[in-house]
Amino acid sequence: MRGEILTYDDGPGAGLISGDDGLRYTFARADLQQLTPVRAGMKVDFVAEGGAATQVIVLAQQPAGFSSTAYTPGVAGSGLSAFDWRTLFLDANGRIGQKDYWIGIIILFVAGLLLSWVPLIGTVISLASIYFGVCVSSKRLHDMGKSGWLAAIPYGVTAAAVVLGAMAFVGTFVGMHGYHEDYRALAGIGGAFGLMGLALLINLAFMIWLGVTPGQPGDNAYGPPPRTLANF
Repeated sequence: MRGEILTYDDGPGAGLISGDDGLRYTFARADLQQLTPVRAGMKVDFVAEGGAATQVIVLAQQPAGFSSTAYTPGVAGSGLSAFDWRTLFLDANGRIGQKDYWIGIIILFVAGLLLSWVPLIGTVISLASIYFGVCVSSKRLHDMGKSGWLAAIPYGVTAAAVVLGAMAFVGTFVGMHGYHEDYRALAGIGGAFGLMGLALLINLAFMIWLGVTPGQPGDNAYGPPPRTLANF
């Protein structure tokens, strides 16, 4: 049977379909046969079982006349919100364009600076924001047709630099017995800072790569072309 999605909330993963028979059917994310973002207004084909729709297949990713602001899943209130922050920062699935990526990066950078002035609580929130950054980078990678797991590269590089830098720093003081080895200490400290600087450059290059590389045209394995999350 054919129908149209009336509502969908990605939180609980449930929605409502209006069938061509005039009846309405509930459906769950597990009933979808495709790994694709779902929005109100999409045309679907499904199997009706009682009041539920199963084996749901999306027929049209973006129906004619469909506006990206008509319905925003996962955002409280109507689809008139100018910024779908929930999808941008809390969902690692789907795709985002270059504009939304840079907006997300700038917001996270400014928030990180502000939180750095708040002791303890700011540190805890900053650690939690790592997930937000992974979500933003993962969706940008998806838009480029690449695995979202690559978003872990900056964090892996940073962790390796911290460990190796700490080892270099501590290693300079092992076996030292006098001030005559000051140059050795400076060399070790310089090596630690050098590793951190190299990690910073790699992370910066990775961020720029994500921000300047165009997305794949048309649908790919991660869904249809991204809609704009920041409508301003």
